[in-house]
Amino acid sequence: MLSPDFARIMFNPNGRRKRAKVEMEGGSDGPPDFTKKLPATVLTHIISFLPIDEAARSGVLATYWKNLWKNTQHIEMHEKRLIMPFTQLLLSREPGSKDVTKGANRYALLVYRIMMRHHGDLHSCRILHLWRSLFYGEVPSWVDHLLKTKKGVEKLSLECKPDDSEIKEFCITRDHIKLNLSDGMFRRLSCVELINYTLEFSNAFDGCINLKTLKLEKITLDDETLTEILDTCVVLENFTLNHSTGFNQIIIMNESLIVLQLQGLCVDVLNVSCENLEVLLLDSITCPTNAASINTPNLTTFSSNYSSLFGNMHAVKEGYSLVKGCQILAHSAMVYPTISLFTNLSTLSLGLDLNNIRDAQDLSSVLQLCTPLQVLKIYLPDFENPIIGSSNDYDFPYPLSKFWEKQEFSYCVHQNLKIVYIKAFKGNELELEFAKYLIAKATMMEEFTIFCNTLMEDAENLMSLPKASTNLSIIFKVNASNIMN
Repeated sequence: MLSPDFARIMFNPNGRRKRAKVEMEGGSDGPPDFTKKLPATVLTHIISFLPIDEAARSGVLATYWKNLWKNTQHIEMHEKRLIMPFTQLLLSREPGSKDVTKGANRYALLVYRIMMRHHGDLHSCRILHLWRSLFYGEVPSWVDHLLKTKKGVEKLSLECKPDDSEIKEFCITRDHIKLNLSDGMFRRLSCVELINYTLEFSNAFDGCINLKTLKLEKITLDDETLTEILDTCVVLENFTLNHSTGFNQIIIMNESLIVLQLQGLCVDVLNVSCENLEVLLLDSITCPTNAASINTPNLTTFSSNYSSLFGNMHAVKEGYSLVKGCQILAHSAMVYPTISLFTNLSTLSLGLDLNNIRDAQDLSSVLQLCTPLQVLKIYLPDFENPIIGSSNDYDFPYPLSKFWEKQEFSYCVHQNLKIVYIKAFKGNELELEFAKYLIAKATMMEEFTIFCNTLMEDAENLMSLPKASTNLSIIFKVNASNIMN
């Protein structure tokens, strides 16, 4: 708690000026340093958010800041930043050279010196390194030394980020960024993040009885390695697999898993069967619709979108279409007809096109399945995307404008739905009809937020429609089509 004198000085401008004036008259070199009032543990926590080079440089601010970085609970080492002084010195001796990795050969020793001088209780570490450090085997050595000397480390993040000069000089490919670690290297860790590597073996995950969070991004690995990693992590609760390649199928059956995120992946089979999974986030997944299914009876939040540029490009390259969330949910209900898959699903986020009659039909089917649904978020496309397919072929005995009016009774819409968001609303016919349908049928809806670039007259007329819910608020967010939490 702040002392009364400190609070009075901090929040009274006249008091601050008076205090500064008194200290200046008493021989002080400048205004008072109020950071002296902060405990060292607070200052140490603040600078732990800085890369280690900036944290160390903070020592020039005051004498008592000099050794704060040595007690931080988190260290982030960015090789390109740390070798800059060495590189600048070497480049000064070679005019015309632009190789920013000149000082890399001195970086390995610097890493060990940082670890030796840090004597605090280290809990987490992030190492972002150049390709050369991986090629010369320094990265595994750093990790081994870190985990042996810092027993309190629970979280580790590793990322290989080759410099442009390395890529040009050595023509680096995926085969050149193999990460080979010793058996059981991650055994005692609770959180591991690996970015931009090729994993040929799963041996580093042997005995991972504590690993609860695993993030793999830009990773190349085969089906066998992926399966072995998931089978080894017996208490895994949060798993992320983004923009990775090399495998043909994703089969996840971890009973302990609670949160699963998959983004920018292209596979032949997607099967998620997790008893305790609560949150499933999918983005830009390329997979045949009839090969994508989920069996997650305790799922509370499901999100499916197609915003990943990598996933879209991969789909174009392979000549496939991105699978949609509605299709996955509908197909799963067919695959597991005797299981109540969506009895706990309360939040649903979908990327689809309401102006596409097939998407509209899929959405209608999903609303029939997800009876407890309370929050619905719809991400309309900002522009037509050929990758996700488009068709407005229909054969109904009524005009297209009557589509939503003719749909069967939906329990979730009539009895449970409370909050609806629609992003990139353009005021097209089927969009307007869907909005009218919700306003007229959703008796429990409290908030209906529409994100649009311009406020059309037809959209504005929605405000005057008779509402099924007396507590409904209709909100238009103009010029905010890309902002929706």
